[in-house]
Amino acid sequence: MTKRYAGLLAVIAATACLAVVGTLGGWYLADRTASGPVDPTPSGPVATTAAATTGGPSAGSAATGSGPSPSQPAARTYPLDELLYSRAGLTVTLASAETTGGKLRLNLTYRNDSSVAWPVSCPTVEVDRTSSRIVLSDGRTVRPESTWCTTTRPDESFSIAPGTRVESWGVFPVVPEAGSSFELSWYDFPALDVRLR
Repeated sequence: MTKRYAGLLAVIAATACLAVVGTLGGWYLADRTASGPVDPTPSGPVATTAAATTGGPSAGSAATGSGPSPSQPAARTYPLDELLYSRAGLTVTLASAETTGGKLRLNLTYRNDSSVAWPVSCPTVEVDRTSSRIVLSDGRTVRPESTWCTTTRPDESFSIAPGTRVESWGVFPVVPEAGSSFELSWYDFPALDVRLR
């Protein structure tokens, strides 16, 4: 009987630890200083949006006309699968990059593999556009012209339910040279060095 209660207490303690870690570490999709009520509605197995049709180039988009001009290279998708953040079953991954029409779209996946909901929020449009950036190899800093937050849920708070994910993205008005590296600062997550190969 004592062993059963000890096991139950261990499960409760583990769940409480995950809740605290989810609250303190990496809890916001965007600006972690934002506040507001969390939407208690659980998200579906994959909380995706119409990101492929809004805010920038999508997978499989093609150059128009007779072909790319010398200043507009052909559209291309770069699979990346680079971990940006991971703590207690909560991860943010830079899944891929797409280049087309002189723009760079970075696709990110927020995944909740913990047993508790992950409260996240999007800042206002004005704050969102200054919360992320890429720094090119020549030192230029480029801010996104649109993001998943600015087009779908500006200034909103919600939750990523256990076992689900959210597909996010940012579109930058520049295309880094193939093979060159750039630094991605995505909201207040740790900076990540990225190379398009």
